Amino acid sequence: MTKRRVWIPIVAAALVVIVGAAVLYHRRGPRPAGPELARQDGAYGWSASFAVGTIFTDGLNLITVTDQAAGPLTLISATPLAPNGTLKVLGERVRVVPDMLPKGYQTGWFQQVDGFPPTTGDAVGGVPVKGLVVQPSKPGEDRWIEIEIGYQVTGAGRSTRAGVELLYTYDGQTRRAVIPSQLTICAPAKIACPAD
Repeated sequence: MTKRRVWIPIVAAALVVIVGAAVLYHRRGPRPAGPELARQDGAYGWSASFAVGTIFTDGLNLITVTDQAAGPLTLISATPLAPNGTLKVLGERVRVVPDMLPKGYQTGWFQQVDGFPPTTGDAVGGVPVKGLVVQPSKPGEDRWIEIEIGYQVTGAGRSTRAGVELLYTYDGQTRRAVIPSQLTICAPAKIACPAD
């Protein structure tokens, strides 16, 4: 009976330490991307005007996979940052370029195509983001992750997006990269839509 009583406080203390470590790890959040991805320092993007109701895919969300990675990256999610106005997010797809480009492709990227997900031309081949395993590049190889985001224009006005957040696991850690691809969409189709 005495031996059992001695173990109870030890087990309880161990559980407190484990739960405390898990809470601290969770609150700390994902780490920033490392040299496995080449981040762009400056923002880039595009703007356009569409009719209300238009559905389109934005494909100009790219980040380079480097040869500095010691192993694969597993994607968790891709989320548009601060979308506002009259754009409804329909979903996100991803592909690794050039690995997942369609046979006979002519261009390795696209800015925008009608519909979501893309079903024709060089824009096809995207898959759901969650769980996609991305291998590191070999020395001298050009490879990148392309996030495809589907939108619907839901009303007249101006909508903007500041970038795209990519969460992934690498080397046993959750990491975060921000793709600085900005988007400005206006409706109706005939109005001017400067990117600012």
